[in-house]
Amino acid sequence: MESLLKYQHRCVSIFTDKSRNPTGFAVGSIEGRVAIMYVEAANPSADNFTFKCHRSTPTAPVNTQDIFSVNDIAFHPVHGTLATVGSDGRYSFWDKDDRTKLKTSDAVNDQPITCCAFDARGQLFAYASSYDWHKGHEGNVQTKKNAILLRQCFEEMKPKPKK
Repeated sequence: MESLLKYQHRCVSIFTDKSRNPTGFAVGSIEGRVAIMYVEAANPSADNFTFKCHRSTPTAPVNTQDIFSVNDIAFHPVHGTLATVGSDGRYSFWDKDDRTKLKTSDAVNDQPITCCAFDARGQLFAYASSYDWHKGHEGNVQTKKNAILLRQCFEEMKPKPKK
């Protein structure tokens, strides 16, 4: 399959349908973008899509923003929603079916978040904060400590009710 993303891919994660059958995957890239792609899409141009994430808020007057790599993607085992983590040191929760953001964290430990995972019951979200080499060896500050963080997530990962 050809990717919907133009720039270097950093991560990929498979998602399943309600019967737990694999149906597609998400790909994250260095351009702060994620592609959702179905393996057997009925209408690929409508079903497959990309969205922007891990970007700073545009600032006036020149309306520029910083773009950060998507370092990892994990799908919630119960709700089917997903988490992305990036070089901006934030995690975000998304509903791919509704194509909406559920939550974005504040920056964590003043370092990138390099990987993430959910426990099998979908109660805990784990993520690692450490340098990801996106600024080369010059950006590595050895005094910053690596960390593994855990948080309750089950309620936050629920899709919002349809209106």
